[in-house]
Amino acid sequence: MKIAFFGTPEPSAKLLQALLQEPEIQVQFVVTNPDRPKGRSKTPVPSPVKEIAISANLPVFQYESIKKEKETALADLSKFDAELYVVFAYGSILPKEIFSHPKFGSINLHGSILPDLRGASPVQTSLWKGYTKSGISIQYLGEKMDEGDIIRIQEVDVDLEDDTGTLMEKITQAGIQSLIPLLKGPRTSAFEASPQDHSKATYCTKIQAEDRVLDLKLSAMEVHNRIRALSPDLGGYCRFRDKRMVLWKTRPVDFSETAIQPGKLKRMDKKALLFQCGDGRFLEILSVQPENKNRMTVADFMNGFRISDEDRFE
Repeated sequence: MKIAFFGTPEPSAKLLQALLQEPEIQVQFVVTNPDRPKGRSKTPVPSPVKEIAISANLPVFQYESIKKEKETALADLSKFDAELYVVFAYGSILPKEIFSHPKFGSINLHGSILPDLRGASPVQTSLWKGYTKSGISIQYLGEKMDEGDIIRIQEVDVDLEDDTGTLMEKITQAGIQSLIPLLKGPRTSAFEASPQDHSKATYCTKIQAEDRVLDLKLSAMEVHNRIRALSPDLGGYCRFRDKRMVLWKTRPVDFSETAIQPGKLKRMDKKALLFQCGDGRFLEILSVQPENKNRMTVADFMNGFRISDEDRFE
């Protein structure tokens, strides 16, 4: 099948790389977000998808706003005879003129079991909410976000130690396993698909700056879920000795105290440090980042800051 690929971040690049390894799937061009400034030099760098496309000698198109530039985009993309557009984390909503252009329409890989968690952050939100099951949906694109008919669904287990990085890897691999067989072989008609039950839809939004502030009065599991939803890229933070403390990785432990002091630190030995949450239960700290410092293990944190049971997070 002749396809075009729309995507931007690293997970999209992994899917594109997998598609390029299949001789029955011909990727004709790629659409990705414009190069963005990065680092102290603010030098524009290409997206991971663009890097893969360039290495494969594929045509690459980039638009600041494909919605506003739809006439230009349609003229560019009409030069090819792609039968299907495949979208995974492109980062912009495709206008109808674009997604309806190819012979078999456009399909999207979404990181949840639709109609649950429509929107911009399904992977993060599934962790935030403490899901033990998530998955992927391959769906047709429509005019409304994530409301298109479902072609295929695959479940993914969510482990207690998963963060957004590890769960996204599971989602990506599930997407590769489901999508590639779908695109192999000749096709004369659209994919069979089932309408969503819109009455069961739930929604999620982009993670905001204020979401990073941890409320230690919540239960230990709620705090743990927020931390892993924000890791490994953002991190949740609290205060320690009047400075910001980013918590990157925690682990639930079977330890609690009846006297509840949210944020109270408790040394267990030279390498183990816990903090209490609003339900009296404790979380073990595995990775932290004090303000103006690099990420560090809890052992390095305890040694460098001489932590005592009188200390606390706030």
